[in-house]
Amino acid sequence: MEKKEPVTTIVTINDFIFHKVYHFFTTATPTFNTDGSIKYIFFTQEPIEKTSKRIQTGMLNRHVITDHMINPRDKQFDIIAESPQMKQLLEMLSQVSKTDASILISGPSGVGKEVLTKYVHQTSLRSKGPFVVLNCAAIHENLIESELFGYEKGAFSGASSSGKEGMIETANGGTLFLDEINSMPLELQAKLLRVLETKQVIRLGSVVPKKIDFRLICATNENLLTLVNEKLFREDLFYRINVISAYIPPLSERKEDIIPLALFYLQYFCDKYSCVKAFHEDLLNSMLSYEWPGNVRELRNFIERLIITSPDTELVISDIPQKIIVQNAGKATNTVTQPNLPSVDGIPMKPNETFSLKSYMDECEEQLLRSLLAQYKSPSKVAQLLKLNLSNVYRKINKYNLKSIIEQSTL
Repeated sequence: MEKKEPVTTIVTINDFIFHKVYHFFTTATPTFNTDGSIKYIFFTQEPIEKTSKRIQTGMLNRHVITDHMINPRDKQFDIIAESPQMKQLLEMLSQVSKTDASILISGPSGVGKEVLTKYVHQTSLRSKGPFVVLNCAAIHENLIESELFGYEKGAFSGASSSGKEGMIETANGGTLFLDEINSMPLELQAKLLRVLETKQVIRLGSVVPKKIDFRLICATNENLLTLVNEKLFREDLFYRINVISAYIPPLSERKEDIIPLALFYLQYFCDKYSCVKAFHEDLLNSMLSYEWPGNVRELRNFIERLIITSPDTELVISDIPQKIIVQNAGKATNTVTQPNLPSVDGIPMKPNETFSLKSYMDECEEQLLRSLLAQYKSPSKVAQLLKLNLSNVYRKINKYNLKSIIEQSTL
């Protein structure tokens, strides 16, 4: 208060009950009103023992210390787990990570499947090996095979003259993570199963197998067993990759993780943008009531946006965003009145707080599929017209619950 600038010192606290003395490495940072007077002073404290250890190991970067910094090899690898579901899941993964068993991680988008996969890799005996990630939904069907298996020079038109090592080879000695494996074409599933059974890989354009040793972890945002029953995913591959099954529940089902995660990202982005911020209690309570349909990914982006858009001089972020207000109001009244706006090509727009381009495009896609299926009565014909893989068409039919149209056409 005297210097009107940040001050760092060591604070000593005496515990007269248990006869102990505690030393804290403490930083006090003031913020000011427009007239130059002090508005708030923000304190950060850390036991000096932890600070000393970090200095000794050269870890000078600040980050939140939690009870669940569970990676002994990389102290910067934090997993926030306060809910019983996540604690139980982490306990199970900590046991199986020491083995080479294949793991199938399921859960809705944004819950942190890749984060848990990295944790398994970092705590495994393969932690010094490579960690290779392939998102099966992010690569065109015609390119997944060459990316996964690699190819020899001249294997196909446009191939590199020197050939290319596939991701399976790259993961030799480490971990291969196949994200959204539910999007992998059926033809490629058979080849992947062959690799897992023989521990050998053959590049495109080659007949020479190469021995390979890697651990496979897969993730899916769909129920693979349902896809197996609908002949959209190979049953033998499903049981081969599903030795250990791990389900990450949505954030709405583990409310205990919301505030710890919010505080973690608050500290993370304050460090990133060199500012000091805090949350008002009302905002935290509103965050607890929000459903977070985008899960941890949405929460992370939400916190970053709050920090960026709040005024530089505002220490306590108290403004509750409109999207949270709307959802909570909808909970209270059980109805949310929507304005009547015109439709676009017969497809009604829903301009509420959850409206997005993706949701609108999904409605367009559903309307198109419904119309084509009603007209041609054949998923294969629809796949041909839309230039899509037949398995993709069936997946979309299941997504939009359009089976009844096909069933009616066969009566």
